Amino acid sequence: MIIRPGLFGKSLHTKVLPKAVFCSMMRLSLWLFMFTAFLSACRSGEAVPDVSDLAAQTVVRRFDQDFFALDTNNLPQGLQRLQQQYPQFMTQYLGFVLGINPQDPRSLDAIRAFLHSYRGIYDTARQVADQWLPQMEEDLQLGLRLMQHYFPGWKPEQPFEIIPFIGPMDAYEPFAIGDYGDVRTPTGVGVAMQLHLGGNASVYEAGRQGGALYDYQTRRFTPEMMAVNALKNVVEDAFPYRAAGLTLVEEMVEKGKRLYVLKKLMPDTPDSLQLGYTAAQLKGCEANEALIWNFFVKNDLLFSKEALINQNYIKDGPKTQELGEGAPGYIGLFVGRKIVESYMQKNQGTTLETLMKMPAREVFDLSAYKP
Repeated sequence: MIIRPGLFGKSLHTKVLPKAVFCSMMRLSLWLFMFTAFLSACRSGEAVPDVSDLAAQTVVRRFDQDFFALDTNNLPQGLQRLQQQYPQFMTQYLGFVLGINPQDPRSLDAIRAFLHSYRGIYDTARQVADQWLPQMEEDLQLGLRLMQHYFPGWKPEQPFEIIPFIGPMDAYEPFAIGDYGDVRTPTGVGVAMQLHLGGNASVYEAGRQGGALYDYQTRRFTPEMMAVNALKNVVEDAFPYRAAGLTLVEEMVEKGKRLYVLKKLMPDTPDSLQLGYTAAQLKGCEANEALIWNFFVKNDLLFSKEALINQNYIKDGPKTQELGEGAPGYIGLFVGRKIVESYMQKNQGTTLETLMKMPAREVFDLSAYKP
């Protein structure tokens, strides 16, 4: 998504993530997920189109390095220089990522405080960026080329800028097909490096102990998710998500449509990363697909418009309580993509452009989904 006011408008003093809300209206002991630790299959077996002739010029611009190289004794001059180097990103970074108003007389002190308190995180993130950005750039180039192939009217920014940055640890927001801190910018994507240090990074332990971060979140804070989140941002920016007035099954299908596109853009990336599940959780979902679907059908949930009920299945969380301890949160992402896959299998002449224009209810009705 393009950075907008409100996405990252937290002050530097905000340290608590909003907790996911889970309604427990249905306490049905339907079944227990059984899991193993084997990796899930990641490719559909379909041939990847030859897109080598399509343009996808990317460039990495190390805003993280330039920002933390600022001389705090000459901060106004340094900030002015950064504004010239990053004219479209700098203002958004200060305002929407750091939550700082440059016109506030206290802004320079706030920036100095951030540079001081996040220096150690930057030092760790710099090593991760040095190692992983080349692979991310390669994955992103393929995704951008495939996006043009499937949507000929869509063109990426040239060059498409990859801008690593360091933001507050609580700059972790819900989007349509995942929760993350990476953002779409007017010139490409911004990568929140503080959220890609590796799920077991020691820096996250304090957040977990303080109740600001949770295991189900930090296990996604890996370098491998940089390209996934970048392309999620591309998809969500191209197809803005609007949930108003939708039933639960329509919300699941709308999310599933976007995840289906993402899978086409990332043919070599494991489904577990694209959905945000562990490999074991995905394996359990695949094994119990029919039971998951029967739960929604038998409890008359598909056409629910009750937000407090629906969010149990389309919002992030440690688990889907009604389905058992092992069931992942965001179970609606799995179901929605399965419905879309069923539709596309039965209507193989449908292009992705047509799919994205179709009403979710029509996709559901024509999918005849019944695992």
